[in-house]
Amino acid sequence: MAPTSSRIKLKPPFQLGQLNHWVGGILEGDPELVIKGVASIEEAESGDLVFAEDERHRQHAQSTPASAVVVGLDAPAASTKPVIRVAKPRQAFSEILALFIPPVEVEKGVHPDVALDATTTVAESATVMRGAVIGRRVKIGRNSIIYPLTYIGDDATIGDECVINPQVTVCREVHIGNRVIIHPGAVIGSDGFGYVPISGSLAKVPHIGTVEIGDDVEIGANVTIDRSKTGATQIGAGTKIDNLVHIAHNVKIGAGCIIVAQVGIAGSVTVGKSVILAGQAGIKDHIEIGDEAVVLAQAGVIGDVEPGTQVSGYPARPHLQKLREQAMIAELPELRRRVKNLEKQIEELKSGMVTHTDDRS
Repeated sequence: MAPTSSRIKLKPPFQLGQLNHWVGGILEGDPELVIKGVASIEEAESGDLVFAEDERHRQHAQSTPASAVVVGLDAPAASTKPVIRVAKPRQAFSEILALFIPPVEVEKGVHPDVALDATTTVAESATVMRGAVIGRRVKIGRNSIIYPLTYIGDDATIGDECVINPQVTVCREVHIGNRVIIHPGAVIGSDGFGYVPISGSLAKVPHIGTVEIGDDVEIGANVTIDRSKTGATQIGAGTKIDNLVHIAHNVKIGAGCIIVAQVGIAGSVTVGKSVILAGQAGIKDHIEIGDEAVVLAQAGVIGDVEPGTQVSGYPARPHLQKLREQAMIAELPELRRRVKNLEKQIEELKSGMVTHTDDRS
């Protein structure tokens, strides 16, 4: 449930009834019960709210000091603790967690210690903190926060309500949409990796394109996204990128994708909408991954992946096929033993045939 302007003024601690109203749940228990914090089931203390998605976790939650539990609509009625019933417990708990985030204390405006070119435009409601370096003709939108030691290159644009954390580098001509979060150490718009062999040496291929980041994208710590050779490297709206991911030049990633830590995507790959690339997956250049495909952890993708397909292994193949192959591999020791036994039996039969022939002669 989306917060309203009146409800968003709530501050912890909360009454359980307030939290139930916030997520649109069904409350069973004292609405005036005070909730001081949120916690995992393992770490819960008195005054905490926890969530439980299945029966095992619901039973565990009952034995903890937690004061209340967020559960699904189908949870059993019997409970020793107050509960908030919702259709999606994990989502509701996430919405409640957001209420306990300490407010970010920032002073609007540009700090005097910022290197700011006169041609740059910063919205009055934006914040640029001490030590940031902002290039020429940069545009920074409303309510965006630029943290210390960040560099933003010439002709870059930062949309509204963005958070650019410390030591992020946004290179020249990069375009970042609205409500984008970039975590520390990320580099957006460095040159793509391209060289041409000439007379025994490597000549650098110029990369004169850019990077375009859509609205509501989150980019993890130490992510690198290369600028395109020509045109734009693109990250679609709502895509979430974990830490330590590399995205090469001219890659185009659709909306709503999840890219987990240490994924590497080579140049000119096209990734569709709502794709999941699990940890340490490697994607070969110039291939296409269809909408809603899932590439499992450590897979090596060397060819196109059809929409909706789940692939794994190296080289990546449909996951069920890979499972069958792995099952066959597990049987190899027994198969080897059987083959050796058969070979021994054949040798014994041969030996017997030779002896029989010699006797007849």
